[in-house]
Amino acid sequence: MFNDKILPTAGKVAAWMREEPVSFGPLTDEEQKLRDLAYAILMPPDSNQLWERTIAEWRRTRILPEDSTQPNPADYSDELLQTPYRSSTARYARLIEDIRTDAMRPGPFYVVAARVQEMDDVRAKALANMPHLSPEEREQAAARIAENRMIVDWVQRRFAERYAGYQLALERLVVATPAPAAVEAERMLEAFRLRLAEFQPSARVAMYGAAPPAPGVIVSK
Repeated sequence: MFNDKILPTAGKVAAWMREEPVSFGPLTDEEQKLRDLAYAILMPPDSNQLWERTIAEWRRTRILPEDSTQPNPADYSDELLQTPYRSSTARYARLIEDIRTDAMRPGPFYVVAARVQEMDDVRAKALANMPHLSPEEREQAAARIAENRMIVDWVQRRFAERYAGYQLALERLVVATPAPAAVEAERMLEAFRLRLAEFQPSARVAMYGAAPPAPGVIVSK
């Protein structure tokens, strides 16, 4: 109730006071799905990053502006290195699993983002061809279009930040505890990069955020 109702309501008020676009109408099924899929991407990957998850939740619900804090790519690797494990290879296993999980997220998210974009195109055309709409209806429709684009923009930046965090974590692990598992982690990281490059253009959202990070050789050639 607190995260799903109270914080979003307070966040709309906070965003409205900052003069950001805010829509109060019901969400379409696709818009709700877009927000549900975005949640796992906007939150830090490590559930132990409690403070970082709290800040991310305040940004997601718009209590704080999205650019109020700059995520630190080192946070993930700090938590990974500081968590006790029986074996050093367990850290690589955790890293590989986190990257694999994120590598499966661009496809579903950007497919839905493309459908939402198509509906927003219909909205924009309707606004241009329906002069009888009230100013309030026009304002709410324009605000919803802006909110949908904003969510895609956030997610695209978070994907780039996730990639940077995983890349840094792998580099630090290789220095701290070299292991053959580093090669598999690098392969998974490259697969993640390729998934981002594959789906971002197809969702027609590349213009709204940073491009996927360029590949970098870490362990093997």
